[in-house]
Amino acid sequence: MGRPSNYPQELRERAVRMVFEHVHEHPSRWATIKSVAEKRDCTTEVLRCRGRQAERDEGQRPGLTTTERERLKPSKM
Repeated sequence: MGRPSNYPQELRERAVRMVFEHVHEHPSRWATIKSVAEKRDCTTEVLRCRGRQAERDEGQRPGLTTTERERLKPSKM
């Protein structure tokens, strides 16, 4: 089980959208992630991972979607 987040779901989703929306304004995706992370007061690693998961959820990157991950999680007893 992962650690609970300190940030509301809406804030995390908005930060990921900001990366996708502003990537053309920076020389690299990493530069965009750093810029958004500073503005949203979150870590670059969390933002990078959430962006990759969003791409998997949209079918743009190979791997398990969030729904598939939830379905495959072992049940708690």
